[in-house]
Amino acid sequence: MTESRPKIAFWFRYGPAEHTELFHAIPHIVEALSAHAEVHYYGLRSERPLPPIIANLAKVHHLPFRVRRTASRDKVWKTMLWVALLPWVAWHSRWLGIRAVYIDETVPLTAPLARLFFGRRVAFTVADFFPEIYWGHKSALRPLVRLIRALDFAAWRRLPVLFTRAGATKTYLVANGVPAERIYPVYDPCDFAIYHPETRETARRQFGYSPNEVVVVHHGILHPNKGNDRILRVLARARQQAPELRFLLVGDGPERLRLEKLAQELGVANAVQFTGWLPRMQDVNMALNAGDIGMVMRVGMQADDFHMTGALVHNMACGLPILTARLGGVAEIIHENDAGLLFDPDDAEALLTQLLRLTRDTGLRQRLGARALELAHTHFDMATVTQKTVAPLLRLAGSEPA
Repeated sequence: MTESRPKIAFWFRYGPAEHTELFHAIPHIVEALSAHAEVHYYGLRSERPLPPIIANLAKVHHLPFRVRRTASRDKVWKTMLWVALLPWVAWHSRWLGIRAVYIDETVPLTAPLARLFFGRRVAFTVADFFPEIYWGHKSALRPLVRLIRALDFAAWRRLPVLFTRAGATKTYLVANGVPAERIYPVYDPCDFAIYHPETRETARRQFGYSPNEVVVVHHGILHPNKGNDRILRVLARARQQAPELRFLLVGDGPERLRLEKLAQELGVANAVQFTGWLPRMQDVNMALNAGDIGMVMRVGMQADDFHMTGALVHNMACGLPILTARLGGVAEIIHENDAGLLFDPDDAEALLTQLLRLTRDTGLRQRLGARALELAHTHFDMATVTQKTVAPLLRLAGSEPA
């Protein structure tokens, strides 16, 4: 690396290893950027090792705190600490001569803080709206939620580069005053070396399922807007007609205890398996391959339209037929009877009907699953995602923002 090249920094609260797990293209993006720029990376320490590409090609600045993303309380406190430390991160970036910053997550208030303490050359990803997810249902906190949203939007309107994970997000941002030419929709990529079809019998034995059982699988953080309680209630009804149905819930989070209690109350605890956090992404891949139906569920909040969920991307990469809530971003990929079946998030009867249809029709599952795998390789290609991300970042670092 030479000093004449521009410097680009990533800011991400969990650090490079966790960032790579959540957005598989990050090492590829770092590698592509490093051919033209000096790459820096700021984040908290994590329990996972640095991806080799990032360790070799980027200058990593770990803050002296360790975060455990799988521990809800630790994650919340460390996120608050991360936000509090952003002015220092911005100052240090400026001191090093960083020319442009990329923040690839929608943590509240980070865009206003970045713009205030670093400057205008900030690229930002708009996806999850966390205040609405966690606080939107609490009337006492709604004024605070509205204030945070207003501050974030004021910053987004003035940033030169915004990435989104769905076209629906761009439509929403433009309708709220963000210039369309500054917005770059880029789907989540998939590392097909990790997420891919495996031998079904081997995967099912690992998770204890017999050949005649039909397994619905859902994975991710168990937070309120995932709607897993709705799935459990429909599952209880569906099993009256299809007792072979099972639910494999991969992940953990603040909703787990409530969901386990609800499964007991509904009488389906013996049909539901909570795996908790699995140690490796390869273990998640094996869990998905133990399933027959890939579930993608959200409760239908406005922000649920704004991204491709990891559950969708990874289920498709494993060749599972998709049963999904009709959400803006997801519906850009999944059309009815083409890779999957859809239902309105608040329509339990439609979910029940579609679930039973997939449960009873093996041929339909096979056809939709094959199509899902085909579309995964079309839409979530790593090279395409890398190119669409790198080009705006290099322009941002190499010239005055528009």
